[in-house]
Amino acid sequence: MNEAGLHPLIQAGDGRTLSRAEFLSLINTYNCFLKDQTQLHLSYFQGYDGEVVVEGFLNICWGVRRPIRLKIQDEKQTIPFTPLISSDPISPLGNRRGMSRWGEYNDLHQIDEMAGTAHETVVKNPPAGPVYETTTLRPLRQKSYEPESESNLFRCMSDASLVKRRSRRGKSAAQRERERQHRFSINGHFYNYKTSIFTPCFGTATKVRITSSMTTNQVIVQLLNKFKIENDPQEFALYCVHQSGEKKKMNNRDQPLWERILQGPSEDTMKIFLMDMDEEEVSNDVAQYLNLELPILEKVLLNLREEENREIQMVVSKYQKHHRVLSRMLSSKISPHIETSV
Repeated sequence: MNEAGLHPLIQAGDGRTLSRAEFLSLINTYNCFLKDQTQLHLSYFQGYDGEVVVEGFLNICWGVRRPIRLKIQDEKQTIPFTPLISSDPISPLGNRRGMSRWGEYNDLHQIDEMAGTAHETVVKNPPAGPVYETTTLRPLRQKSYEPESESNLFRCMSDASLVKRRSRRGKSAAQRERERQHRFSINGHFYNYKTSIFTPCFGTATKVRITSSMTTNQVIVQLLNKFKIENDPQEFALYCVHQSGEKKKMNNRDQPLWERILQGPSEDTMKIFLMDMDEEEVSNDVAQYLNLELPILEKVLLNLREEENREIQMVVSKYQKHHRVLSRMLSSKISPHIETSV
């Protein structure tokens, strides 16, 4: 996008604005920090409403304590293959010219399998009587499967098709189906019936591609859909964990990618964790004591208790003093009541 086309002020999350120079400086600094990883660079564009949207990968660390459940099947259902009816029964692919148009089949693997099946049927089970190859009444030539003819066929194919064809040899239909239904793994953990419920290793990272306009809940849904996790997104929350130990929970209005941009690309300063919803937050005042040694913390705790006791004694003394003063003033103002008889 042209930098001159940006607005002077850019919305950077909930209630925050950046100038054009500050925004460009943050983006350039972010991409410069990741100069060796160009696939992680951030890009930006301006929407129809004039809002600047940043797009890129967000690094999220696993911090859940409860087990997660993986889905048994993918949500995408495979459409059953239905071959087209052709007027030419000789063509194995159901087309008069022996070719199929793009879009007639749901999967290109099915074309290869269907062609191979039909070819084997024609060669292995020849019908009785004369068989002709085309409408020109030429006799059908029996094709041999010698290594030389097979190598000639391979030389006519592209490298990608050759590798694909050779790799598919020796694989069963179940293996090919598993390859089609590929799913991402969590740190190498693929779905297994016995281990479909597990807890990811704490602190391990994963990446999810998002935009700066996505809220916290939308980012969580995107991450769960990537790994096909069955848990409810409401069970999780995103937390900003700083180097000092401060742990801040993002609300639903926050936009995680803007939080990452404003904090900088270095994860030594701040990391974003996916944690349980009821995870306790840690304020900055408490976080400054977390990295201290145990004897120092015990000394600090002792000083706090002594200070607390002094404050309590001061409050009690102040209360007793005011109580005596008020009691004296009330007793002096109350005059004795004398009854008279008529």
